Amino acid sequence: MKSLPTRNEIAAVLLGFGALSIATTYPVITALTTRLPSDLGDPLLTAWTLAWDASRLPHGLAGVWDPPNFFPYSHTLAYSDHLLGIAVLTAPLQWLTGRPILVYNLAFLASGITSAVGMYLLARSLTGRRDAAAIAAAIYVSLPFRMSHLAHLQWLTNGWLPLGLWALHRYFEGRKFFDLVVAAACYFAQAMTATYFLYFSLVPYLIVAAWEWVRRPIPVPTLARQLGPVLLLLALAIAPVVRSYARVQHESGHRRTLDDISNHSADLADYFRAPPRLWLWSRLGTTGGEHELFPGAIALGLAAVAIASTVRQPKPSIATYATIAGVACVFSLGPTPTVWGHALNMPGPYALLLKIVPGLDGMRAVARLGLIVGLAVAVLAAFGATSLLERVSARAGGMAVVIIVAGVVLEGWAAPVPAPAFRALTADERAAYEYLRALPRGGAIELPASIAEFERESRYQYLTLVHHHPIVNGQTGYVTPLFGFLAGTQSPMNEIDRLGDAIAALRAAGVRYLVVHHSDLPPSSAAAWSGVFEAEPSQVVTVRRFGDTTIATLLPGVTPTAAMAGSPIERASMQVSASHASDRTQAMLDGDLDSRWLTGVPQSGTEWVSIRFDRPRDVASIHMRLAERSLGDYPRELAVESVGVDGTVTLFRGSVLPSLVQGLLADGNYPDIVLSLPPNRSGELRLRQQARTRRFFWSIHELTVWER
Repeated sequence: MKSLPTRNEIAAVLLGFGALSIATTYPVITALTTRLPSDLGDPLLTAWTLAWDASRLPHGLAGVWDPPNFFPYSHTLAYSDHLLGIAVLTAPLQWLTGRPILVYNLAFLASGITSAVGMYLLARSLTGRRDAAAIAAAIYVSLPFRMSHLAHLQWLTNGWLPLGLWALHRYFEGRKFFDLVVAAACYFAQAMTATYFLYFSLVPYLIVAAWEWVRRPIPVPTLARQLGPVLLLLALAIAPVVRSYARVQHESGHRRTLDDISNHSADLADYFRAPPRLWLWSRLGTTGGEHELFPGAIALGLAAVAIASTVRQPKPSIATYATIAGVACVFSLGPTPTVWGHALNMPGPYALLLKIVPGLDGMRAVARLGLIVGLAVAVLAAFGATSLLERVSARAGGMAVVIIVAGVVLEGWAAPVPAPAFRALTADERAAYEYLRALPRGGAIELPASIAEFERESRYQYLTLVHHHPIVNGQTGYVTPLFGFLAGTQSPMNEIDRLGDAIAALRAAGVRYLVVHHSDLPPSSAAAWSGVFEAEPSQVVTVRRFGDTTIATLLPGVTPTAAMAGSPIERASMQVSASHASDRTQAMLDGDLDSRWLTGVPQSGTEWVSIRFDRPRDVASIHMRLAERSLGDYPRELAVESVGVDGTVTLFRGSVLPSLVQGLLADGNYPDIVLSLPPNRSGELRLRQQARTRRFFWSIHELTVWER
């Protein structure tokens, strides 16, 4: 068993790669409390998540899955990475400083150092050489992959992976139970850093374990006796996390489509084409986004030397990491592999994994398996460097190491990195949020809201750390149906002549506070929101303005009355006609949620739907189902009239938005507008749309009528 590094050796690695981390991420070090690397989207989301996690740790993580975003939905932490593996380590800094941006930046700088240390230990233990280990560490922390994921701290914090493999090798070499525990603990820590690692880390772990067991087999009873308790503890530790993500996936349908996964898979050419953001390769860069997987020319060259050296003398460790690189590369091509842009017209092995591995269809960016390829290439490069350095003198070898490390760093160099400043709150904004913080806890929404404004929504989410109220807004890998509706292109917030209806809808969703940033709105919308609060005294309790920010406290919402008990009227007992598209009225009654009746022209106030019954009936409720693609096609002002022996009686008149929002909370794909009606004796019901819109039709996917 090779000796462990000395304290001085580890100190030298920490200092050297600490300096490298600072240099390659400049100017982050100059503004640790005010700026974030890359952008103000994902880094701000991560800083907020770490602060939220830290606030729950003293409470035994009670309520950690229900952070104050995407009100009124639950378990929204599972909409993205929970980051508990990082939060546990950074929480003391959160408690001590109360500065989430500072904590994020320190974790960001530390990620390169810890990754280097992990790779150094792994490569040193396999090659027995410090110089080769230093080269491997330099390659690992200089991977262009890291520059491509500057905004993703969870992908930069990958030192647990090589450290765990180091411990796994030691376990098979010395058969010490402690090393197995360390390997499992490192796997757990890496899996708790990013959910992807729960799956992706298994590739190198299983391959290393298989190769080592072939080389140095451990008796099955001994292996079972040691491995059983470790796997049991791992399962118990991971189970709460898996359960939370599974619950959200089941309730919200958070699954990636095959096309989405394929679009975020690698092409084989990605491993040989340099990303454009690298200083050295910027003129040759031909790829971007999730396709920035080039490990560097020096790394590939040294890895090739290592593999070539096995022709004369097979080396199990080289074979192990060549296998890891190959398997991870093939998996990274996704379910429909492509090579230099050409589809292979055959399913890849990853397609099989999608069918048999639970939860894997929640992972979109399969190309990120390129990090596992990069790890394996770094180890192979250490062997390649060893093969070369063994042939030269110590002095020449020292110079060669310096040149190789410098070249590796230069290949991955992309400094200075973007580091935008987080805009501090103005005095008026600070006063507004302090006022909001003092109000009784309740749901809030900040306007303007837009799912396209990633940085602004991330800022709203981050500012919950100031006012502590749950907000409808949020920004993660997913959005809720309610927020998607209110902040999307079909949003009722955009109809400035009907903002009173929008407020009623917010109240129906449980929203208590409305925060309007007038300067961020278009002039016409800003003026409309300034006047709507005075025009809606029946919905608004108090209004306070702080410069360009208004905070309105709304009356508690009145949940639309649920449909009374009864039974649906058979479709054969109804005859439906309409003012528009009379040839499509049967689409309302065919039981197909994806077919629909629609006017085909914007609402003008003259649309109607008539429902004639085979005999007079006491209609209890009307159910009009929409779909996600047609949410904006609800009737703006609806009157429901009963025609019977007593003449024509109006049973309902007003906005259906509150009911639509309730339906959206119950079913985000096909929300139901339910209108409960007073007792009646109707031979015919007339649904009259009495308002105007500039662009939206009136659509009904399914129409159901219930009688008492």
